[in-house]
Amino acid sequence: NAFGMYREYPLIPTHNPDDLLTLDNLSDITAPQVVTDAPVQTNSRLSVIIDDRQTHSANTPSYFPFANSTIFGLMNWMWSGSAMKSIGEMIKLINFLKSDDFKKEDLIDFDIRKETAKFDTSLEDTGLKKGPAVVKDGWREVEVDIQVPTGQAHASDSDIPVFSVPGLHHRSIVEVLKAVLTDSASRYFHYTPFKQFWKPTPESEPQRVHDEIYSSDAMVEAHEAIQNLPPEPGCQLERVVAALMFWSDSTHLASFGNASLWPIYLFFGNQSKWLRGKPRMGSCHHLAYIPKVSSI
Repeated sequence: NAFGMYREYPLIPTHNPDDLLTLDNLSDITAPQVVTDAPVQTNSRLSVIIDDRQTHSANTPSYFPFANSTIFGLMNWMWSGSAMKSIGEMIKLINFLKSDDFKKEDLIDFDIRKETAKFDTSLEDTGLKKGPAVVKDGWREVEVDIQVPTGQAHASDSDIPVFSVPGLHHRSIVEVLKAVLTDSASRYFHYTPFKQFWKPTPESEPQRVHDEIYSSDAMVEAHEAIQNLPPEPGCQLERVVAALMFWSDSTHLASFGNASLWPIYLFFGNQSKWLRGKPRMGSCHHLAYIPKVSSI
Protein backbone atom coordinates (compact mmCIF):
# COMPACT_ATOMS: atom_id res chain seq x y z
CA ASN A 1 0.00 0.00 0.00
CA ALA A 2 0.98 3.67 0.15
CA PHE A 3 2.85 3.08 3.41
CA GLY A 4 5.02 0.31 2.00
CA MET A 5 3.15 -2.47 3.83
CA TYR A 6 2.42 -5.79 2.14
CA ARG A 7 1.29 -9.28 3.13
CA GLU A 8 2.24 -12.84 2.25
CA TYR A 9 -0.64 -15.34 2.54
CA PRO A 10 -0.16 -19.13 2.63
CA LEU A 11 -3.10 -19.31 0.19
CA ILE A 12 -5.55 -16.89 -1.41
CA PRO A 13 -7.94 -15.62 1.31
CA THR A 14 -11.67 -15.89 0.71
CA HIS A 15 -12.14 -12.32 1.97
CA ASN A 16 -10.26 -9.47 3.63
CA PRO A 17 -12.18 -8.18 6.69
CA ASP A 18 -10.10 -5.01 6.73
CA ASP A 19 -12.00 -3.90 3.63
CA LEU A 20 -15.12 -3.60 5.82
CA LEU A 21 -13.54 -1.28 8.39
CA THR A 22 -14.60 2.35 8.58
CA LEU A 23 -13.66 5.27 10.83
CA ASP A 24 -16.68 4.43 12.98
CA ASN A 25 -15.07 1.06 13.80
CA LEU A 26 -11.74 2.59 14.76
CA SER A 27 -12.89 5.72 16.59
CA ASP A 28 -14.99 6.29 19.70
CA ILE A 29 -16.09 9.71 18.45
CA THR A 30 -19.80 9.63 17.72
CA ALA A 31 -20.50 10.21 14.05
CA PRO A 32 -23.30 12.67 13.09
CA GLN A 33 -25.13 9.99 11.07
CA VAL A 34 -25.62 7.69 14.09
CA VAL A 35 -29.38 8.40 14.07
CA THR A 36 -29.71 6.42 10.84
CA ASP A 37 -27.56 3.51 11.95
CA ALA A 38 -28.98 0.03 11.38
CA PRO A 39 -29.63 -2.17 14.42
CA VAL A 40 -26.45 -3.30 16.13
CA GLN A 41 -27.16 -7.02 15.80
CA THR A 42 -29.14 -8.66 13.03
CA ASN A 43 -29.32 -12.08 14.62
CA SER A 44 -30.45 -12.85 18.14
CA ARG A 45 -29.23 -15.37 20.66
CA LEU A 46 -32.88 -16.07 21.38
CA SER A 47 -34.66 -18.00 18.69
CA VAL A 48 -38.04 -19.64 18.37
CA ILE A 49 -37.55 -22.97 20.16
CA ILE A 50 -39.47 -26.10 19.25
CA ASP A 51 -41.47 -27.30 22.28
CA ASP A 52 -41.98 -31.06 21.91
CA ARG A 53 -44.28 -31.22 24.92
CA GLN A 54 -47.14 -29.64 22.99
CA THR A 55 -48.57 -30.28 19.56
CA HIS A 56 -48.20 -27.40 17.10
CA SER A 57 -49.07 -27.19 13.47
CA ALA A 58 -46.31 -26.65 10.94
CA ASN A 59 -47.30 -22.99 10.63
CA THR A 60 -47.59 -22.30 14.39
CA PRO A 61 -44.20 -21.76 16.07
CA SER A 62 -43.68 -22.27 19.79
CA TYR A 63 -42.39 -19.30 21.82
CA PHE A 64 -41.40 -21.44 24.81
CA PRO A 65 -40.73 -20.58 27.60
CA PHE A 66 -42.82 -17.46 27.00
CA ALA A 67 -46.56 -17.39 26.61
CA ASN A 68 -46.84 -15.62 23.26
CA SER A 69 -45.02 -13.81 20.46
CA THR A 70 -45.37 -10.39 22.12
CA ILE A 71 -43.61 -11.39 25.34
CA PHE A 72 -41.01 -13.32 23.31
CA GLY A 73 -40.31 -10.23 21.22
CA LEU A 74 -39.89 -7.93 24.23
CA MET A 75 -37.61 -10.42 26.01
CA ASN A 76 -35.65 -10.83 22.79
CA TRP A 77 -35.09 -7.07 22.64
CA MET A 78 -34.26 -6.83 26.36
CA TRP A 79 -31.62 -9.59 26.48
CA SER A 80 -29.94 -9.38 23.07
CA GLY A 81 -27.85 -6.75 21.29
CA SER A 82 -25.66 -4.23 23.09
CA ALA A 83 -25.45 -3.77 26.86
CA MET A 84 -26.60 -0.17 26.49
CA LYS A 85 -29.59 0.21 24.20
CA SER A 86 -28.78 2.52 21.29
CA ILE A 87 -30.86 4.26 18.65
CA GLY A 88 -30.39 1.19 16.46
CA GLU A 89 -31.78 -1.02 19.25
CA MET A 90 -34.77 1.27 19.64
CA ILE A 91 -35.44 1.06 15.90
CA LYS A 92 -35.49 -2.72 16.23
CA LEU A 93 -38.01 -2.48 19.08
CA ILE A 94 -40.25 -0.13 17.09
CA ASN A 95 -40.13 -2.48 14.13
CA PHE A 96 -41.41 -5.27 16.37
CA LEU A 97 -44.16 -3.09 17.82
CA LYS A 98 -45.33 -2.31 14.28
CA SER A 99 -45.34 -5.96 13.22
CA ASP A 100 -48.28 -8.38 13.34
CA ASP A 101 -46.57 -10.37 16.12
CA PHE A 102 -47.11 -7.54 18.61
CA LYS A 103 -50.43 -7.74 20.48
CA LYS A 104 -50.84 -5.29 23.32
CA GLU A 105 -53.51 -7.44 25.00
CA ASP A 106 -50.72 -9.97 25.72
CA LEU A 107 -49.12 -7.42 28.06
CA ILE A 108 -52.02 -7.16 30.51
CA ASP A 109 -50.31 -9.42 33.08
CA PHE A 110 -46.74 -9.05 31.79
CA ASP A 111 -44.02 -8.99 34.49
CA ILE A 112 -40.39 -8.60 33.36
CA ARG A 113 -39.02 -10.22 36.54
CA LYS A 114 -41.36 -13.19 36.26
CA GLU A 115 -40.53 -13.75 32.58
CA THR A 116 -36.80 -13.44 33.27
CA ALA A 117 -37.05 -16.04 36.04
CA LYS A 118 -38.93 -18.31 33.61
CA PHE A 119 -36.14 -17.81 31.07
CA ASP A 120 -33.47 -18.69 33.67
CA THR A 121 -35.39 -21.82 34.64
CA SER A 122 -35.54 -22.95 31.02
CA LEU A 123 -31.74 -22.64 30.77
CA GLU A 124 -31.26 -24.94 33.77
CA ASP A 125 -33.80 -27.51 32.59
CA THR A 126 -31.52 -30.00 30.81
CA GLY A 127 -32.98 -33.20 32.25
CA LEU A 128 -36.17 -33.28 30.16
CA LYS A 129 -35.88 -35.83 27.38
CA LYS A 130 -38.63 -34.20 25.38
CA GLY A 131 -38.22 -30.65 26.66
CA PRO A 132 -37.15 -27.59 24.70
CA ALA A 133 -33.64 -27.12 23.39
CA VAL A 134 -31.26 -25.39 25.76
CA VAL A 135 -30.27 -21.87 24.74
CA LYS A 136 -26.83 -21.92 23.15
CA ASP A 137 -24.73 -20.08 25.72
CA GLY A 138 -26.64 -21.08 28.88
CA TRP A 139 -24.79 -21.15 32.19
CA ARG A 140 -24.47 -24.20 34.42
CA GLU A 141 -23.54 -24.58 38.08
CA VAL A 142 -21.46 -27.60 39.10
CA GLU A 143 -19.51 -28.92 42.06
CA VAL A 144 -15.79 -29.63 41.66
CA ASP A 145 -14.04 -32.39 43.61
CA ILE A 146 -10.39 -31.75 44.51
CA GLN A 147 -8.11 -34.45 45.88
CA VAL A 148 -6.25 -33.05 48.90
CA PRO A 149 -2.68 -34.27 49.55
CA THR A 150 -2.11 -35.39 53.16
CA GLY A 151 1.59 -36.17 53.03
CA GLN A 152 0.88 -39.87 53.48
CA ALA A 153 1.00 -42.78 51.05
CA HIS A 154 -2.34 -44.15 49.83
CA ALA A 155 -3.03 -47.56 48.36
CA SER A 156 -5.24 -46.10 45.62
CA ASP A 157 -6.59 -42.79 44.40
CA SER A 158 -9.95 -43.59 45.97
CA ASP A 159 -8.32 -43.41 49.43
CA ILE A 160 -7.19 -39.80 48.94
CA PRO A 161 -9.40 -37.30 50.82
CA VAL A 162 -11.65 -35.26 48.53
CA PHE A 163 -12.70 -31.67 49.11
CA SER A 164 -15.83 -30.60 47.21
CA VAL A 165 -16.08 -27.00 46.01
CA PRO A 166 -19.64 -25.97 45.08
CA GLY A 167 -20.74 -23.00 43.02
CA LEU A 168 -18.55 -23.17 39.90
CA HIS A 169 -20.52 -21.43 37.16
CA HIS A 170 -19.49 -22.19 33.58
CA ARG A 171 -20.77 -22.53 30.04
CA SER A 172 -19.75 -24.59 27.04
CA ILE A 173 -16.75 -23.32 25.05
CA VAL A 174 -18.16 -24.95 21.92
CA GLU A 175 -21.46 -23.12 22.26
CA VAL A 176 -19.62 -19.83 22.86
CA LEU A 177 -17.67 -20.50 19.65
CA LYS A 178 -20.89 -21.12 17.73
CA ALA A 179 -22.55 -18.00 19.12
CA VAL A 180 -19.56 -15.74 18.36
CA LEU A 181 -18.83 -17.09 14.87
CA THR A 182 -22.49 -16.68 13.84
CA ASP A 183 -22.68 -13.16 15.26
CA SER A 184 -22.52 -10.21 12.88
CA ALA A 185 -19.31 -8.99 14.59
CA SER A 186 -17.43 -12.03 13.23
CA ARG A 187 -17.38 -10.46 9.76
CA TYR A 188 -14.30 -8.57 11.00
CA PHE A 189 -12.45 -11.82 11.90
CA HIS A 190 -9.30 -12.84 10.02
CA TYR A 191 -9.59 -16.52 9.15
CA THR A 192 -6.59 -16.68 6.79
CA PRO A 193 -3.35 -15.67 8.58
CA PHE A 194 -0.49 -13.91 6.83
CA LYS A 195 3.01 -12.55 7.30
CA GLN A 196 3.21 -8.77 7.08
CA PHE A 197 6.23 -6.76 5.94
CA TRP A 198 7.23 -3.12 5.66
CA LYS A 199 9.35 -1.86 2.78
CA PRO A 200 9.58 1.94 3.01
CA THR A 201 11.47 2.33 -0.30
CA PRO A 202 11.91 0.07 -3.34
CA GLU A 203 15.61 -0.29 -2.51
CA SER A 204 15.27 -1.08 1.22
CA GLU A 205 15.14 -4.55 2.71
CA PRO A 206 11.66 -5.65 3.87
CA GLN A 207 11.16 -5.72 7.61
CA ARG A 208 8.79 -8.16 9.30
CA VAL A 209 5.88 -6.52 11.15
CA HIS A 210 4.55 -8.33 14.22
CA ASP A 211 1.30 -6.67 15.30
CA GLU A 212 -1.51 -9.25 15.46
CA ILE A 213 -1.92 -12.92 16.34
CA TYR A 214 -3.14 -13.68 12.83
CA SER A 215 0.11 -12.25 11.42
CA SER A 216 2.32 -14.49 13.60
CA ASP A 217 4.34 -17.54 12.55
CA ALA A 218 2.41 -19.70 15.03
CA MET A 219 -0.93 -18.83 13.43
CA VAL A 220 0.39 -19.43 9.91
CA GLU A 221 1.85 -22.79 10.92
CA ALA A 222 -1.38 -23.86 12.64
CA HIS A 223 -3.39 -22.83 9.57
CA GLU A 224 -1.15 -24.85 7.25
CA ALA A 225 -1.31 -27.85 9.60
CA ILE A 226 -5.10 -28.10 9.48
CA GLN A 227 -5.08 -27.70 5.69
CA ASN A 228 -2.87 -30.81 5.52
CA LEU A 229 -5.25 -32.92 7.63
CA PRO A 230 -7.46 -35.49 5.86
CA PRO A 231 -10.77 -33.80 4.90
CA GLU A 232 -14.03 -34.69 6.59
CA PRO A 233 -16.09 -36.99 4.33
CA GLY A 234 -18.47 -34.94 2.21
CA CYS A 235 -17.45 -31.60 3.76
CA GLN A 236 -16.52 -28.73 1.45
CA LEU A 237 -16.35 -26.03 4.12
CA GLU A 238 -13.27 -23.89 4.61
CA ARG A 239 -11.01 -25.04 7.46
CA VAL A 240 -9.71 -22.26 9.68
CA VAL A 241 -8.11 -21.69 13.07
CA ALA A 242 -9.98 -20.05 15.93
CA ALA A 243 -7.33 -18.28 18.02
CA LEU A 244 -8.65 -18.54 21.58
CA MET A 245 -7.11 -16.31 24.24
CA PHE A 246 -7.99 -17.06 27.87
CA TRP A 247 -7.55 -14.73 30.80
CA SER A 248 -8.41 -14.87 34.47
CA ASP A 249 -8.09 -12.35 37.27
CA SER A 250 -9.90 -11.47 40.46
CA THR A 251 -12.49 -8.73 40.04
CA HIS A 252 -13.60 -6.43 42.87
CA LEU A 253 -17.35 -5.80 42.71
CA ALA A 254 -17.91 -2.92 45.11
CA SER A 255 -16.23 0.27 46.27
CA PHE A 256 -16.86 -0.78 49.87
CA GLY A 257 -16.54 -4.28 51.27
CA ASN A 258 -14.79 -7.40 50.04
CA ALA A 259 -17.26 -8.70 47.46
CA SER A 260 -15.35 -10.10 44.50
CA LEU A 261 -15.44 -12.68 41.70
CA TRP A 262 -12.79 -14.66 39.83
CA PRO A 263 -13.99 -14.87 36.21
CA ILE A 264 -12.42 -16.66 33.25
CA TYR A 265 -12.55 -14.66 30.02
CA LEU A 266 -12.24 -15.63 26.38
CA PHE A 267 -11.06 -13.36 23.54
CA PHE A 268 -10.64 -14.23 19.86
CA GLY A 269 -7.24 -13.55 18.32
CA ASN A 270 -8.89 -13.57 14.87
CA GLN A 271 -10.18 -10.10 15.72
CA SER A 272 -7.87 -7.11 15.46
CA LYS A 273 -6.54 -5.82 18.77
CA TRP A 274 -7.74 -2.33 17.77
CA LEU A 275 -11.33 -3.64 17.74
CA ARG A 276 -10.89 -6.19 20.52
CA GLY A 277 -9.76 -3.50 22.96
CA LYS A 278 -12.87 -1.34 22.50
CA PRO A 279 -15.43 -1.90 25.31
CA ARG A 280 -18.43 -1.28 23.05
CA MET A 281 -17.37 -4.12 20.71
CA GLY A 282 -18.36 -6.76 23.28
CA SER A 283 -15.27 -8.83 22.48
CA CYS A 284 -14.83 -10.27 25.98
CA HIS A 285 -16.77 -13.49 26.55
CA HIS A 286 -17.22 -14.90 30.04
CA LEU A 287 -16.65 -18.65 30.32
CA ALA A 288 -16.68 -19.36 34.05
CA TYR A 289 -16.74 -17.89 37.54
CA ILE A 290 -14.45 -19.62 40.00
CA PRO A 291 -15.78 -19.74 43.60
CA LYS A 292 -13.56 -18.80 46.50
CA VAL A 293 -12.63 -21.55 48.92
CA SER A 294 -13.10 -20.53 52.55
CA SER A 295 -10.31 -21.12 55.04
CA ILE A 296 -10.55 -24.42 56.94
